[in-house]
Amino acid sequence: MQRKVEFERILKYFDEDGDGKISPSELRHREAEMAIRALDSDGDGFLSVEDMMGLVEGGDDEEKLKDLRDAFKMYDREGCGFITPKSLKRMLSKMGESKTMEECKVMIAQFDLNGDGMISFEEFRLMMQ
Repeated sequence: MQRKVEFERILKYFDEDGDGKISPSELRHREAEMAIRALDSDGDGFLSVEDMMGLVEGGDDEEKLKDLRDAFKMYDREGCGFITPKSLKRMLSKMGESKTMEECKVMIAQFDLNGDGMISFEEFRLMMQ
């Protein structure tokens, strides 16, 4: 029962028009808000050149690792600890890219160091360096 209440709260956060469903545009809007909130260094609600430079160049190792974990979680929606072809396809679709499951498998295979068909956080971290 408690989990249902938590999921209903999350649904209400994303469901801007109150229709009980989350549209792709509502999801993109909320994800963009969360990304800006995480990266906005001066709290003005916007990303500046400095914020973008900090994302690419700056920050200590701990901050960079946290940012990578946050990015990884956007793909690992199920929380299984891996980016699967299915989760990659879903995330690319949210970003407006249409890929087949086979194309997603090929994309993952390029960085899948242990050959398990998924990207672990460590593989993701190496891929992003």
